[in-house]
Amino acid sequence: MTAAAAIQMPVFAFIRSVVGPDAFAAQNQFCEFPGHTTATADPGDEIGAPYHRGMSVRHADAETDVIEQHQIRQVVADMGGPIRAELKFPTQGLQRLEKIMDEYVGGISTGYMTNEPLLTRGLDLLATLREDLEHIGAEDLHQLQRAWELKHRLLASESVTQHTLFRKETRWPGYYYRGDHMKLDDNDWHCFTLSRFDRNTGEWELEKAPVYHIVD
Repeated sequence: MTAAAAIQMPVFAFIRSVVGPDAFAAQNQFCEFPGHTTATADPGDEIGAPYHRGMSVRHADAETDVIEQHQIRQVVADMGGPIRAELKFPTQGLQRLEKIMDEYVGGISTGYMTNEPLLTRGLDLLATLREDLEHIGAEDLHQLQRAWELKHRLLASESVTQHTLFRKETRWPGYYYRGDHMKLDDNDWHCFTLSRFDRNTGEWELEKAPVYHIVD
């Protein structure tokens, strides 16, 4: 794959995950191309939809938004290397990701039920998948795009798992049950959950944020 082709590939980043007492938004995300930046967000019950309605597309600032040359060189370098037989196509990695999230992070096969041991094991399996995705294959540009999308789905899945593990309660609508914390706990968890991911260390930092009720 040439550098020119790599430049045309979008660069995605997941900015923040938010889980609140009355709303759930899996992640905010943006998609950046050379020349312009388009922002988007996943609509949630209370948070995502208003944010989505208020967004717009803006042209990139030539000094700050254009992808740096060293980033392009790194992307091209990442596309070379050995491919694992079990990851010849992005679909194989996607199936692994879906199975992990379904069985360990409160999917339909467990009746949307999870707990701390399952979530901890799920994070271990997601970390293994992250390592394996460095050796994923792509037979054409379409599959290459799917491979990049899979990496971003993995990051979103890690975020959801970290948030679910952080909150020691079951709150609806969260679309899962904590089997080890089945009750709603307004004393300790009537708050938002904010997370930050350090891409250099691979570490997550989570914290609570207060809820301000404008209308009771």
